[in-house]
Amino acid sequence: MSESYSRRRFLRLSSALLAGGVAAADAAPAQALNLRGARPKGEITKVKGYCPFCQVRCTYTALVRNGRIESLVGEPDNPWTHGTMCPKGLSLVELVRSPSRITEPLLKQPDGTWKPIAYTDALDLIVQRVEACQREHGETAGDRIALTGPLWDCRESELAAEMTLSFMGSRNLMPAGEVCISSASNMLGLMTGVNTSTTTVNEICNCETLVLWGANIAELYPPYSNWLDKARNAGVNIVYLDPRRTRTSLCCSSQLSPRPGTDGAMAMGAIRHILATGSYDADRAGQLISDLDMLREDVEPYTLEKVAGITGVPKELVEEFADTLGRSRRTIIWLGGSLSRYTNGIQSLRAVMLLQGLRDNLIGSGKGLLTMEGGKPAGEDEFIDHICGPNDKPRMNFRRLFRAMSKGQLDILFLNSSYRRYPDSKNVRAAIQKVPFVVHRGFFLTEEAEVANLFMPATFSPESQGSHYGAEKQVVWREKVVDAPGSCVPDWQFYRDIGRRIAGDRYPRFERPEDLYRLFVSLVPSWRGLTLERLRKAQGGMVWPRYHENDPERLGTSFTQGKLLTPDGRMPVDDSVFGRINWSYPRGNPQGRDNDPKYPLVLLQGKVLTQWQQTLTNYSEALSRFSHGRFVNIHPDTAAEMGVKDGDMVALETATGSLEARVELCAEIVPGIVFTPSHFNRTAPFAQNRSDHINLIVPNYWDRISSQVNGVGCTIRKLQGA
Repeated sequence: MSESYSRRRFLRLSSALLAGGVAAADAAPAQALNLRGARPKGEITKVKGYCPFCQVRCTYTALVRNGRIESLVGEPDNPWTHGTMCPKGLSLVELVRSPSRITEPLLKQPDGTWKPIAYTDALDLIVQRVEACQREHGETAGDRIALTGPLWDCRESELAAEMTLSFMGSRNLMPAGEVCISSASNMLGLMTGVNTSTTTVNEICNCETLVLWGANIAELYPPYSNWLDKARNAGVNIVYLDPRRTRTSLCCSSQLSPRPGTDGAMAMGAIRHILATGSYDADRAGQLISDLDMLREDVEPYTLEKVAGITGVPKELVEEFADTLGRSRRTIIWLGGSLSRYTNGIQSLRAVMLLQGLRDNLIGSGKGLLTMEGGKPAGEDEFIDHICGPNDKPRMNFRRLFRAMSKGQLDILFLNSSYRRYPDSKNVRAAIQKVPFVVHRGFFLTEEAEVANLFMPATFSPESQGSHYGAEKQVVWREKVVDAPGSCVPDWQFYRDIGRRIAGDRYPRFERPEDLYRLFVSLVPSWRGLTLERLRKAQGGMVWPRYHENDPERLGTSFTQGKLLTPDGRMPVDDSVFGRINWSYPRGNPQGRDNDPKYPLVLLQGKVLTQWQQTLTNYSEALSRFSHGRFVNIHPDTAAEMGVKDGDMVALETATGSLEARVELCAEIVPGIVFTPSHFNRTAPFAQNRSDHINLIVPNYWDRISSQVNGVGCTIRKLQGA
């Protein structure tokens, strides 16, 4: 492993970033650290909060002086994070007072310029548009209104937005998970009856084998690296599957590097080997899997030799991996979000889950499946139906929304998320521009603002109170830390104010998130033990469900009755929608049937330690210091084949477009792969983060559930004169 990913380098970079997060408390680091002036005056107050970005849901104490956040300090009593926070979360100190932030509503004029308007005038304009849609389309008006998540502020914002949509007759609130964990979530529900992680992260210390299947914990969930250290210290064998060596590699016992998109073949090969060697309990496997003979038939072609040929992993390592799983009595597999980002992800995920079922590693301590960005407690639909009345209309996914927008069948879009997260984003943008009225809730004038008619400034999480949930189904509470600038209002207030105008007295009366939280808890039985009073005292949150205040915390397996929660208690091998277990290359992959020889390399994108995806962290100057422009990582052998060298400027090309990037040679990546980060975008205020976004050149490949952004064919071409 090169110096670029050594443990010393990792620790040095992390320490510098942490310092940068605190230093960002003012425009100039020297002023923030008070290197030149007198000691700041004013009393320090401490306010509890949480980071809104990923679902580790780190809790912190904000140190506030004179109405400004000076720093965030991770909460040491948080049992999940132990006081750690990542650079992305610490950037909140800087983001809340970014000079690029927009703090007043803006209405786009016919010539494309923006005109500031009052908050109440903006609400009136939105309501007028809704009422006009209802007059024209009657009972079907709700089908022509949609909202895309996420709602950054708090869970009460989700509830307020969904109630408002419901009173408009719409069910079209689309979560951001369609490009994150939608396939994993849906397959977990199909295969196990639980659509989130089936155990909690503390259980990895109780297993024999932990498989990080594409789960790059150290960069995506940095605070959870301490759990990997705990597991390793407890003697757990940690196996990492990733075509790149990353910071997570430093935490693991061994690593396999299969070619991107071949995970399903690896899982099917392991199943076949375990069946062939008899390394399973047939009676127990039969209780967990619907048809073992059918499964045996489906995996029969996947010999060790075939799997080695598909994955590029040597046969002896494939066999060693299968034998390890065949021997392990307690295995947890952590499903990376990357598994959901291929067009063959559904079948790959099913195969991995069946692998766990075959070895009886789904139920009990030290067993189960973890997933990235999963952990949302249930109860929301129950609450909405109680308040707004049952609504059996099917929800849109983004693929259906894209089609509706393209055909001019959507009148109003509340655009809360980045459209750049979706593949073929050029055509996604064109479809949005066909919507007559687009309201963007945001912080900066990004590409989303460019396609909006009305910009409504949002609040960062420290500027409002509220609750949220984390990966372990833990619910955390945050108090308001500082006042929001200008006319910025939190999402819950914005959607509440619209809902009151639309529904009148039918809309619940609440003035603060704590009022709505108490109403929710009173109406949803599985939340009644999660009282606000207790939640405020819980440093790391309280784990859902709790039907009564004296209920014990439910950690570990979700299957408390000793059986899966599917209708018959077993995992289906043949499904009426998804069929039997099979595998093929991802669509557009250089090895697949639809390959194009002009694009022989495999394109991968993802998050990095210092930046999130197409969102807010581009606006942090502190984080930008660790960015150095759009780059592509390729192996030296790949560079030689393509006729490029380190530092060359190249065109990264796919069948749908190209963008400029700089080559960074990387021995820690499988040959034949091109990796580039997701976060760069054209409107970033710092040159280091400024580039056309990657999904401009990713083809529009979708499966039944989610959008796909990885595994397609690409090439790199040296730019003339560069």
